[in-house]
Amino acid sequence: MSEEKQTISIDSYFQSELGKLRYENIILKAQFDNVVSQNKELQQKVQELENKLIESKEADGTKEPKI
Repeated sequence: MSEEKQTISIDSYFQSELGKLRYENIILKAQFDNVVSQNKELQQKVQELENKLIESKEADGTKEPKI
């Protein structure tokens, strides 16, 4: 059996809409990547602040409150 190439004819309206969706998808991906990066930065800052809080409580001789 030989494979045949099939040409799919797409209406120009659908081609235009597909192009818009691809463009929108690229923008959304970039925004998502940016948010992921910001989230990682914020998690790191929170961790740093938690460590500073623990260090300051240890220096004061108090224990961390139980949650």
